[in-house]
Amino acid sequence: MIAILARRDLASAFQTPLAWLLLAAMQATLAWIMLRVLDRFTGLEPLERSAGLNLELAHNVFGSASVLLLLAAPLLAARALSQERRDGTYAMLAAMPLSPTQLLLGKFLALALLLLALCAPPLLLCLSLIGAAPVDPGLFVAAALGLWLSGLLFAAVGLFAASLTAQPALAVVIAYGLLTLLSVVNRAEQIAAEQTSLLDWLAWNQHLFWFLSGVVRISDLVYFLLMTTMFLAFAHRRLANLYFR
Repeated sequence: MIAILARRDLASAFQTPLAWLLLAAMQATLAWIMLRVLDRFTGLEPLERSAGLNLELAHNVFGSASVLLLLAAPLLAARALSQERRDGTYAMLAAMPLSPTQLLLGKFLALALLLLALCAPPLLLCLSLIGAAPVDPGLFVAAALGLWLSGLLFAAVGLFAASLTAQPALAVVIAYGLLTLLSVVNRAEQIAAEQTSLLDWLAWNQHLFWFLSGVVRISDLVYFLLMTTMFLAFAHRRLANLYFR
C-alpha cells in the first residue's frame, strides 16, 4: 500500500505544472550559476583551475540548489497533505485500510523520489564537464547525496507543518519558519561561542557543508537521519490524532 500511495502521489505531482516548473527553474538557475563559476576560471593554468574549480562548483551549484530545495519541499509537502485535507480527498484516504504510518510513509516516499529528481540537475550539470575540465566526480556525488538528505529533512518538516493545518498556505509558512530557525540557529555562536556546540549541531547547513567539500561523515548522516525521523514522528503523532478523532 505504501508503494501504491507513493506512485499515486508521484504521478499526481507530474500531472500539474508545479513539478515541471520546479525542474525548469532549477535547471535554468543552476546552469546560469555554473556558467558564472566557469567564467571565473577561464584563462587559468590547468593546475590552478583544477585546484579550486571542483570546490567552487560544489559550493555554488549545490549550495544554491539546497536553497531552491528549501523553498520547493514545503510547497510539495503542503500539496501532498494540506491540500488533500482541504479538498476532502484526505477523508477518502483515511477511510481506506491504511494506517497513519502507511499514509505518512507513502507520501514521504513520493516526496523523496520527487526530490531525487530535483537533485539530478546540479549533478548532471557538473558531470557534463567531464572531458572538458579536470572535475572530480566523487566530490559531486557526495554533494548530491548531501543535497538529497537535506531535501528529505525539508520534506519531513513540510509534512509536519502540513499535518498541523488544512490550509496549504499556512502550512508553507509554518514550514518556512521552522526551516529558517534550523538555518540560523547556529548564529548564536557570535554571542557565546563556548556555549553553542549543540546549537551549531542543530543547523542543517553546517552538516551539508561537509558533503559539499566531498567529505561524507557518519555524524552528518546521523544528523539527517535523526532530524528527519523526528519530524516524521511529529507528523505521525498528528495524523494519528486526526485518524481517531
